[in-house]
Amino acid sequence: MTAQNLQVYKSNDLMTANYKLTVAETRIILTCIAKIDRDRNNVVTDNEMYGFTAREFAETCGISLMAAYSDLKEAVDQLFERKILLSMNDRERKTRWIQTADYIAGEGRVELRFSKDILPYLVDLQGNFTKYSLNAVARLSSPHAFRMYELIIKHRFKCNPTALIFIEDIRFSLALDDAYPLYADLRKRVIEPALEMINAVTDIKILGFEPKREGRKIVAIEVSYAERADFSMDPVQESLISEKDETPKPAKTTRKRKPGPITEKEINAAARPGESTQEVIARLTAERRRAEPVATY
Repeated sequence: MTAQNLQVYKSNDLMTANYKLTVAETRIILTCIAKIDRDRNNVVTDNEMYGFTAREFAETCGISLMAAYSDLKEAVDQLFERKILLSMNDRERKTRWIQTADYIAGEGRVELRFSKDILPYLVDLQGNFTKYSLNAVARLSSPHAFRMYELIIKHRFKCNPTALIFIEDIRFSLALDDAYPLYADLRKRVIEPALEMINAVTDIKILGFEPKREGRKIVAIEVSYAERADFSMDPVQESLISEKDETPKPAKTTRKRKPGPITEKEINAAARPGESTQEVIARLTAERRRAEPVATY
């Protein structure tokens, strides 16, 4: 599978719903959404199962095969418990993303069945929905970046390429609850890192954002962006898809060498629940740096 031609379709109500998913869980959900048959002559029911293999997942997300196996097995264990809060006209509805989750160990394959309540937000969408390429988001490595991307592109087809996003919508959609009550902290810890990552790996270029006020209170941000007409994913290095540890052995020398690249074995041994592969690598890199001797003069 390549994500090149796979499209994610979501009702705008689902685009702004309240939920928390890890990076791996988000990637799984979006990939399964993109697998839904969009043939108008086909009636989609909640009996359908949507799946893919670890190798497909690795190639799409630009991660190693070993990391893909680990991410899929852990995420499937958690996905069945994940809830979503939908804001409706006269009520708020709490439901689940899926009703069935299978991990087929012998094939390294995941299969999901969406819940009956979620399916109307994914199929038979006649209006008030957003479509985007799975390719555009597959390599995001932050849950906040996934959600901020969706809040931005919900405004995509306006003549003016800007998105006015209310702070309360950011807090609700990202399920921040009481975290970062001050705008300065929200900007530093959530908004700016998410926009930087979106700018780095997706199909839109973030040109900047500006806070909007009512009186002295900041109530929204206006994000300016541009489409990347030539966007495409960087090719995946073949070594990432290999099941073997290809880490080069250090040459024999009496000089002390810097530590080699972090291996897949180290990543899998050190991973904590909910961490993406990129987050594990960042943490191990920081730990290595702290362990280095401090130069004195």
